[in-house]
Amino acid sequence: MTTTTAAQLPRPMSWALGSGTILQGLNSAVLAVALVSIGADLGTGPATAWIVSALYLSAAVCSPTGGRLADLFGPRRVYLVGLAITLVASVAGPFVPSLEWLVADRFLLGVGTALQFPTAMAIIRREAQRRRTSPASALGVIALCGQTTAALGPAVGGPIVAVWGWEGIFWVNVPMVANAAFWVLRTVPADPPRASVGFVGTLRAIDPVGLVAFVATLATLMLGLLSLETGARWWWFVAAAVGVVVLVLWSARSPQPFLDVRLLTRNPALWRTCVRAMVTFVSFYTIFYGLPQWLEASRGLGPVGAGLLMVPVFGVGVVSTVVATRLGSRVPAHLLLVVGGAAMVAAGALAVWAVTVDSPVWLFVLLGGLLGLPNGFNNIGNQLQLHSAVEQQQAGVASGLYRTSQYVGAALAAVVVAAGVTPGGDDGIHALGAWVGGIGLLLVLLSLAALLVTRRSTAR
Repeated sequence: MTTTTAAQLPRPMSWALGSGTILQGLNSAVLAVALVSIGADLGTGPATAWIVSALYLSAAVCSPTGGRLADLFGPRRVYLVGLAITLVASVAGPFVPSLEWLVADRFLLGVGTALQFPTAMAIIRREAQRRRTSPASALGVIALCGQTTAALGPAVGGPIVAVWGWEGIFWVNVPMVANAAFWVLRTVPADPPRASVGFVGTLRAIDPVGLVAFVATLATLMLGLLSLETGARWWWFVAAAVGVVVLVLWSARSPQPFLDVRLLTRNPALWRTCVRAMVTFVSFYTIFYGLPQWLEASRGLGPVGAGLLMVPVFGVGVVSTVVATRLGSRVPAHLLLVVGGAAMVAAGALAVWAVTVDSPVWLFVLLGGLLGLPNGFNNIGNQLQLHSAVEQQQAGVASGLYRTSQYVGAALAAVVVAAGVTPGGDDGIHALGAWVGGIGLLLVLLSLAALLVTRRSTAR
């Protein structure tokens, strides 16, 4: 079926879909400046790391699952169900009595907010084919919504926490959910009738065994890593290893596996790309959550000040994304990754050797800019590597694996922040710098090695 490049999907439909996809990014961003307030109200403890990781853990599960449910029940229906789940979690969040209940609520919030992106993609694909138009403008709107949320989230979250307390990060979702539901119902055509697949058919489509094995593997791995701070509990690592074995064996025999690890084992380039993306996002989210906590607890800033000092991180990240996108067609992807890793090393060195609690504001702005520079180069470099690593018919599955690796990196970053970037004097910022710089150095060395191998093979 051909498409006409001049015609585009209706703008109101694109913005309606985008208004829901921003909920996940927003709820990630505003939490970064609310963690100190949550700790002061509900206390701190091992559950603190899970407040961050619960949303990403559920998102890692529900993003691929949402796409399959959209195929079964219709993307518009699943999109609206996701909004309803988000609304329930948002209304319940301000009234939780403990950290543990807050973790459970954040997990539910992750389920709801994870459903918008895959279903929005399915709606755009369906409507573009039905209308014989290009999906480019709609995809651009979705991407713009994501970038804007990441850039402005901390700055918006600061005033919200300052005025309404940490409970405000939940209340802000209510009008946004209502707005998204109104416009989706108004602008997106209803799903066509579908034949009932029944309970058994639904279970087969979402692969509950693979889903449970994935969640168990990641959860036990995080429990093991968190235990290293107070005394290693090695049985958690053994349980995680068992989960990996179960996940691999089940994926090999399942006709429609939750996580198709067979593609990873058959494609080393894809495996390396997913691991590199996971490590990159460990660094990104260590900054995302660790820096605001340190600025509030050690530097003595309020949530508004901490949020404003995060703007350079994401503002420079948007600019570096534009620059890296233009360079991506001219230079090897590994060279983009070298630039991104080198910027991480420079930012880490600045944080370790120059930044203290008494540093002037301009130095924090400089640090934020350096920390934001790798975002575009690493993201575009990894996506170009992903594109070159797989055939067109594998692109959908590979993209799902790549997105899951991002969520895993985000969840593991919570462990890093809890164990190594605790607020207190200069130690917190120095630990953050050491993590970022160390990961950056590793990425530089690996990217340089890959670049040399590529050039040698080309020369032959």
